[in-house]
Amino acid sequence: SLISADPTVYFKEEFNDGDAWKERWVESTKGDNLGKFVLSAGKFYGDAEKSKGLQTSEDARFYGISAKFDPFTNEDKTLVIQFT
Repeated sequence: SLISADPTVYFKEEFNDGDAWKERWVESTKGDNLGKFVLSAGKFYGDAEKSKGLQTSEDARFYGISAKFDPFTNEDKTLVIQFT
C-alpha cells in the first residue's frame, strides 16, 4: 500500500539572499570570547550558491545564534527537525 504524507514546513532557511540572513538571525551578545558566524559554502561543495550556510569563523570561541518563527503545535503529531 502507498501512504502519502502532507508535511507542514514551519521553518526553512536556505541562505540564498546574500547578507539578508543577518536580519532574520540574532547572534548572542552574552558572554566573553564570542565568535562571529559567516555565510559560506565551506571547503567542499557541488554548487557554491546552493551550498551556503552559517559557518563559525574562529577557533576556540563561543557561538550562539537563533531565528524567530511563528508559534505552532505538533500535538499528537511527529516533529522532525532536519538540517544539512
